Amino acid sequence: MILLGFLGILLLPFLVVGGSLALFKRKKRRAILRWAGILYLAAATLIVFGLGPYLLARLIVNSGTRPADRLLQNTPAEYQIHYEDVLFETPDRLKLSGWFLPPSGKNAIIVCAHGLFRNRVEVLGRTIPLARAGYGALIYDSRSHGSSDKGKVSLGYFERYDVLGASQYIRRRYRSLEIQPKIILMGVSMGAVAVMEAAAETGDYSAVILDSPFSSLRETVAHHAWLFLKMPRYPFPSLFLFWFQRLAGFDANRVNGHEALRRMQPVPLLIIASEGDERIKSNVARALYSEADSKGKEIHLFGKDVSHGAAARLHPGEYNDLLLDFLDRAIAVK
Repeated sequence: MILLGFLGILLLPFLVVGGSLALFKRKKRRAILRWAGILYLAAATLIVFGLGPYLLARLIVNSGTRPADRLLQNTPAEYQIHYEDVLFETPDRLKLSGWFLPPSGKNAIIVCAHGLFRNRVEVLGRTIPLARAGYGALIYDSRSHGSSDKGKVSLGYFERYDVLGASQYIRRRYRSLEIQPKIILMGVSMGAVAVMEAAAETGDYSAVILDSPFSSLRETVAHHAWLFLKMPRYPFPSLFLFWFQRLAGFDANRVNGHEALRRMQPVPLLIIASEGDERIKSNVARALYSEADSKGKEIHLFGKDVSHGAAARLHPGEYNDLLLDFLDRAIAVK
């Protein structure tokens, strides 16, 4: 485990120094070892519950695309799909870089948002079958990710502006048309949360697709603290959120999928999750599905072999058919 490994490394200098002093000063051996233990516990507590939450919060707020994803060079051209490099602005004045795949038969365009530490290539494979079926797509690098402008990462709150900016770009691009294309909002993990938060603020969309969404920021932080660090719900998650809110400049309570669903339009909704997702349990998707106020809502749970957000990669055929069947029904709704 990460935490035990860190505590083990931290223990080494105390063992070396304390043990060495105890060897040379045998009369004070117990006192030396006792103080070495006390100092170790004090240092461990200070780092784990003092410095640790701050550094982790700072890491997330200033995060971007992970090194492995930066090496990915895939583009729609490799799939013989026509596309354009585009740049659009968010409501909070950041410039985001993306690819626009014009529709070629369906009067609908999917705005697709990727997850934390990733970039637009994560969702490229999801949109290629849709483009081949005639749908358009706008896939982009979220703020601080890929080639887009730097901005504070908030795990969905500020990222909603990225989704809204993408939708506004489509509307400006097609403003001269009498019949506007339908906009479909789709997101994966953090991108799914950004989609929910954006959909709660605008009515300019015809359907929503959520792949591996989380419920609320507070619950997700508490779960991940236990999953990766084996930290209980208190105090580490609360200390992390204390710093995260202050460094990013927003209220963590504002990122809540349940609240966002209540404010969303009752359009067709597809929620995708998996039984093998340890990061976001499948009961989260079930709860969001049960709360959604949409007659056209659907939920699809992949099996235990599918980890977080991996359904499209591990079961591409089933995933693609799922999206296409849903979208064909969704755009037929008036």
